[in-house]
Amino acid sequence: MAKKEKKGLPPWMATFADLSTLLLTFFVLLLTFANMDVQKFKEMLGSVKDAFGVQFEEQGQFQPVKPKPQPVPQRESLMQTRPVAPIASARDEVEARQMAAKIRQLVKEVGLDKAVQITAGRGGVRLRVKGRLLFEPGQAVVKRGAMKLLHGLAQVMKKFRYYLTVEGHTDSLPIRNARFPSNWELSAARATAVLRALVSMGVPKRRVVAVGYADNYPIADNSTEAGREKNRRVEFVLTKRPLRMGVE
Repeated sequence: MAKKEKKGLPPWMATFADLSTLLLTFFVLLLTFANMDVQKFKEMLGSVKDAFGVQFEEQGQFQPVKPKPQPVPQRESLMQTRPVAPIASARDEVEARQMAAKIRQLVKEVGLDKAVQITAGRGGVRLRVKGRLLFEPGQAVVKRGAMKLLHGLAQVMKKFRYYLTVEGHTDSLPIRNARFPSNWELSAARATAVLRALVSMGVPKRRVVAVGYADNYPIADNSTEAGREKNRRVEFVLTKRPLRMGVE
């Protein structure tokens, strides 16, 4: 009787095939890691850092070589060496714009929207008021008609915890009398008069300061009357930065 012939591969071939498949898979994975798409990785990293408000700058491009050692700061960590944009700055800008909107509404209510200029940004809010709205020519006594505007500004100061610098500005025409020997004294006296009015309305003293700039920062040509009128002004600068900074 003829011997029955066995069909199929020897049993050891199954083990060999499994081992070959595993080795192939291993080397494919190594090849995949070695050829990582750097651009897609950077895009993904950019999405993550934008979501958290982190910004930093990397030098050079990816190179599959041994990196050069970088010097380590003595007093700073590696995290501190990369400039990071504070998340609070974006919130400050939103809050500043909200405050500017309140001031615009206030200015409109008192009918001075065409005589007052308001700008807002991440640094804060600047309110520019023509001098004739607050003072008589050559005087440093706040007009009664300006008190409503100052009262509204005081209410805004109570709602938003900002610091206020009151800036007094004059034109270039010299002034010389018993009270104001020069434009320095006039500009400082006007800024101080506004400051005193605001403090009397409840603005905390530690959050407001007065500065006299005389004619050193003109915004128009002093050779014309129209330009000099623009330069005679009081500016209100509201910022988050404390008024008195140390020098250490």
